[in-house]
Amino acid sequence: MQSLGLVLGVDCSTQGTACVVLDRTTFAVVRQIKLNYRDDPRLSAYLPDGATSPLLVPREDGEADQPPMMFLAALDALFEDLGPDLLRGIAAINVSAQQHGQVWLTQEGTQAICGLRRTSSLGFRRSLLESFPSDGFAQPRAPIWMTTSTWAEADAIRNACGGVRGVTARSGSDSPLRFSGAVLRRIALRHQEVYARATRLHLISSFLTSVLCGDPDSPIDWGNGSGTSLMNWTERRWDPVLVNAVACDLPGGAAGLLSRLPVLTHPHAIVGTIAPGLAGRYGFHQKCKVVAGSGDNPQTKVLAAGELLSLGTSFVLMTPGTAPHPAANAMYDGLGRPFLFGCRTNGAMTWEAVRTRHGLDANDFEASERALAAHTVGSADPSLIFQPVAESFPLSPIMMPPQLLDFDSEYASAVDASLTLLFLASRVFAQDPGPLSVVGGGAASKGVLSRIAEIWGRPVVSLSLAGAAMGASVAAAIALAPANKRESSAARARVLAAGAGESMVARPGSSTRLRAAGGYFEQLSDAFLALTGRLPTA
Repeated sequence: MQSLGLVLGVDCSTQGTACVVLDRTTFAVVRQIKLNYRDDPRLSAYLPDGATSPLLVPREDGEADQPPMMFLAALDALFEDLGPDLLRGIAAINVSAQQHGQVWLTQEGTQAICGLRRTSSLGFRRSLLESFPSDGFAQPRAPIWMTTSTWAEADAIRNACGGVRGVTARSGSDSPLRFSGAVLRRIALRHQEVYARATRLHLISSFLTSVLCGDPDSPIDWGNGSGTSLMNWTERRWDPVLVNAVACDLPGGAAGLLSRLPVLTHPHAIVGTIAPGLAGRYGFHQKCKVVAGSGDNPQTKVLAAGELLSLGTSFVLMTPGTAPHPAANAMYDGLGRPFLFGCRTNGAMTWEAVRTRHGLDANDFEASERALAAHTVGSADPSLIFQPVAESFPLSPIMMPPQLLDFDSEYASAVDASLTLLFLASRVFAQDPGPLSVVGGGAASKGVLSRIAEIWGRPVVSLSLAGAAMGASVAAAIALAPANKRESSAARARVLAAGAGESMVARPGSSTRLRAAGGYFEQLSDAFLALTGRLPTA
């Protein structure tokens, strides 16, 4: 193995932290690790006793938080598991993290991060957990993308820009509830002492990047900046109108907020080298570069040139696009390329909820496959719409059928409804006619892939190895490549790293049947209208 011949991608997701180590030349996978927050005793200690989800107990309806110390513990655990023999060959490390999540640092927190750059022998012996003080965070909670309590704050941002068209043209999105700016405003208004203690407001990705290079001022990339309702999407800068909408009545106003925000940068910019404290503790080479990093959706999109469906905790449909659309969110991927996406919050956890509702193991995928095989797509009850949490795409409240039916019927209904509602809500902006790439846990299911092919009416290809950690690792290799070779490297990486797996085409006539008058699409739309008072469009 050549010296500094590897790249490392780390993904801090809702359910856990994972990493992929690649050979930077061949894109061959050298090592993969996945740590689950609930299952790994090194991480589960940060969650409430007996927690059934990786979240802290909410203080109000619609709140969704995780402990930021858990993110540091996960990095410690990953680096310990990877070991110095492998880490000393890492040329660059790149982070992916759940979008919209944020970490508020105090002065003590920023000083602790700076301390990782000191070369004292004491620093070389400390883990990240040992290096970070208990008062390093303004609050011991990191709000994440599942937050839905921000109606008033999201409206304030939208209204400040003149409505839907104005805020979409400026920010790339229609001020979603879960975006960082609305969540930030809500916390700062209700917990002003917390806001006063915060000296640096990071997204989770930029926080982890700051830790890796020992620089508390590490920038936020354009892709994650797009998910804040604070960045001008076209100009790729903090927008004064948006910043003022969030901070106009906070202490210090817009200037106070800007003083707390890092600058913005390209997703694959090199922002520093590994902190000496981490090199000494874990064995990284001192020349290991740290890439700016991005969110999980932008990093996943790295491995697909066309349209991509990600079946993770949330379901996300991503499509190439350069013009913001009111029904979509405009982003930049981990290579800086523009795309549009729609995100359905009730994703894989919804399917898991149906399994556990029937007393099955949350990961009983064999029972799930049997259920899908027992029902053709669209044959189950269209009125059984499963939404354990309020949904923004399409906008709708919690919906959980109260009466238990047999598992096969309920599971098939849940799968069909969630996929079809995503399709119906996204078709106004997603026009790519080519094959649809699919990633995430559901991409391993033949039953799910066949349903996607029939609902979308297009060939479907499972990217068997793709994911946010893989995308981050590939983006790290491309960031190290000469500028004139990055495009060809990206194309090569999509072939070698993602690894095309199962492919599916719709059965003859199935897509037509779903779309016919009185067919499943119409039945589901009618059921959705009856339950919510609106049609299932974004």
